[in-house]
Amino acid sequence: MLAASCGRVILDVPVQRQGDSWDLTLNKLTDGPNSMSMGNTRFHPAAGERFIWAHVTLHNPVGEPRKFSFDRCDLDAGDQAILPAMVSFAVLNSDGNREVEMAADETIERRLIFSYPSHQSPTRLRCAPMVIPLPQF
Repeated sequence: MLAASCGRVILDVPVQRQGDSWDLTLNKLTDGPNSMSMGNTRFHPAAGERFIWAHVTLHNPVGEPRKFSFDRCDLDAGDQAILPAMVSFAVLNSDGNREVEMAADETIERRLIFSYPSHQSPTRLRCAPMVIPLPQF
């Protein structure tokens, strides 16, 4: 079970981007919660880090199946790019595939969970080539 309401909401207005014939929507961004349970396992960020959750919707608008890797997504931390520590299904606390094959016109929702330095704030979420500027928090 996950208490998603324990995180601080940073962005709660959908932001849409298009690139490489993909449609990406950042639906919500939260600072925390700093734990996630899957079955009998509880995950926490490393010391000095926190979880930042990006709730995204991805749509394949083209007329054929194709693959998308969530390793294309990152948060910036200075000159570093931080990949998601976990990719989870939107409604289940389950580790989703980092690379998905999507049918023509298919839409999926995922939670990208980043383990991010505690005293820094990302300036953007990128799922190359799509970039979404983020407010400072």
